Amino acid sequence: MLGVRNARWVTAGLADQFVMACANAGNTVLALVLLSPHRAGIMILSLSLAYFVMFINRAFVGDVLLALASRYDGARRDRLVGNGLATAVGLGAIAAVGLLLVWGLWPGWGRIDLRDLIWVAPFLPVLLLHDTGRFSYLADRKPEKALTIDLVWVGTQAVAVAGMVLAGLTSAGGLFVCWGLGAAAGAAVFLLRTGYRPWRGKPLRWVAETRHLSGWFTATALVGQLQVQAIGFIVTGQLAPAALAAMRGGQTVLIQPMQNFLMAVQGLVVPRASRLARDASRLPGDDGQLAAASLRRLTRLLALAFTGLAIVMVAVMWPLAELGLVHVRKFANIAPLALPMSLQAGLYMVQLPFTAALRAMHRAKMLFVQYAAFTTVSLTGLVLGAHVKQLEGAAWGLTIGAAAGLVTMVGLYWYSLRFLGKAEPDRFEDVEAVVSPADDTIPA
Repeated sequence: MLGVRNARWVTAGLADQFVMACANAGNTVLALVLLSPHRAGIMILSLSLAYFVMFINRAFVGDVLLALASRYDGARRDRLVGNGLATAVGLGAIAAVGLLLVWGLWPGWGRIDLRDLIWVAPFLPVLLLHDTGRFSYLADRKPEKALTIDLVWVGTQAVAVAGMVLAGLTSAGGLFVCWGLGAAAGAAVFLLRTGYRPWRGKPLRWVAETRHLSGWFTATALVGQLQVQAIGFIVTGQLAPAALAAMRGGQTVLIQPMQNFLMAVQGLVVPRASRLARDASRLPGDDGQLAAASLRRLTRLLALAFTGLAIVMVAVMWPLAELGLVHVRKFANIAPLALPMSLQAGLYMVQLPFTAALRAMHRAKMLFVQYAAFTTVSLTGLVLGAHVKQLEGAAWGLTIGAAAGLVTMVGLYWYSLRFLGKAEPDRFEDVEAVVSPADDTIPA
């Protein structure tokens, strides 16, 4: 029975990430299918800003819930989740005001058209609320409940889009409204099922209790976003816009599906590993040593499994992708990228167990150091590779960066093991020292 439960747990986690990946990609696909290419491009630009806000909130709140809320039960966990939800809604409101100001002040002429920000901004609070609720379920090791609210989101959005199309009212604004209605429905189901009320949470308390993680997680996320933007400018500047389109197309086909899979696995692994790291630091004697040994064993087994899976994936993906792309004239220029991008995906896969372990051990600063090193080597390799061998050289430069990132991550993991099992401060108690018990917030 335990094996059946574990299988259902893993299946639900993977299915949840698949649903969210399809939903995110679906917004772009709907824009391309239902709107003219020019109008779709305008919509996608504003959509990318909404995704940026969601990505930062996920680092500041969602990833912290995975690594921290998973360590607690009862009132402590409820308070942490409640404060996280309030923080997410607050960030959404601040971002909404910011985007509305940009919309109002941005000139109506020029190549960069941000007219659709007026449709994005109002829905940011519920978008972030839903996403944070999803992460709270994952932190509680209940991916099946996260899958439920995500299906509510996607189902509501699909019905709304179908109604809009049938009524002949298709527009970019309508697509954003359908997206927001889906998020609102998913968030409403989450709140009804859990009893959390975001207005009862305390964002300042969230910052006080989680700053050792949220600050570094957010800094790492910002570095990642800057890297993505830098790649676009470098490839376009050194090569051509068509080269950037080819690279993005190859990444979408060969790397993005693997990254979605790894995000799902991380959502399943980090809560379990975080509890082991907690027990290693707090349980006395043999019990603490056993927890530390269990975390090391979990990381080792996952590393071996994912290394084998990465080898199989590269061996299959590379020839199939190259063979398929070379026979399609429009995508023939992407075919030489099949091998370096397949290797990148494989390196990211091998890296995941060590990344999850560092998150579980709350080594957020080391994650930032690793990503900074990875970004530096990747961008340097990109520039040199593009200079030597154009687009294919640029792809190999990014692969070298991925290899450097893996080596750095493994090294930081082994370094962090020396701290595993040592006493950690109880940050809840630290905050209790300056906040009165009457300020506690527990959902109804």
